[in-house]
Amino acid sequence: MKTIAVTAALALGLWASLANAQTPPPEDPALTAYLRDKAQGAMGATQYTAAITPDGETTLVYLTGPNWCGSGGCQLLVLSREGDAYVSIGEISVARAPIRLLEQQTHGRRDLGVYVAGGGVTEGYEAAVPFDGRRYASNPTVPPAVRVEDVPGETLIRADEQGRLLEPAPDKP
Repeated sequence: MKTIAVTAALALGLWASLANAQTPPPEDPALTAYLRDKAQGAMGATQYTAAITPDGETTLVYLTGPNWCGSGGCQLLVLSREGDAYVSIGEISVARAPIRLLEQQTHGRRDLGVYVAGGGVTEGYEAAVPFDGRRYASNPTVPPAVRVEDVPGETLIRADEQGRLLEPAPDKP
C-alpha cells in the first residue's frame, strides 16, 4: 500500500510540474535572424531562452554565453515585433533569471521583474524594470528600476530553463 501511495504522489507531482511548465515559443525565423545579427562576431557559444508575453506584444530573449554574461548577470533583450522584423525596446545588461512580467505598469507596458545578484551585490533581490514610453531601463541596479518584494506577476523565463543554442547562419562558418 505504501508503494502505491508513493507512486501516486510521484505521478501527481510529475503531472503538476508538466501542467505548470511553459513551453518555449516555436522557432521563429525572424527572431533567429535578429539574434544571429546581434551575435555576429560573438566568441564562444550563445544560448538563448525566448518568451512571449501573454498579450503577444513583447518578446523577451535571455542571452547566455561568454559574450553576454558577467559577474552581475546576463543580457536580456526586450523586443517588439513590427511586421516581419523585431526591434529593440530595451536591453537589460545585468539580469538574472527568473524573469517575470509584473502586474504593475509604467507608460502602458508592464514592468519586468529581474533577479539582481553578483557584481558587487552581496544579497540578491528582485528589481522592477520600468518602461519609459520608448524603452525599458537598461540597468536594474539603479533608478528608475526599484527593488521590489512580493509583487504579483508571472514567470516567463525560469532560472532552471535550458536555453537553445544559437546556430550560425547556414552560409556562415
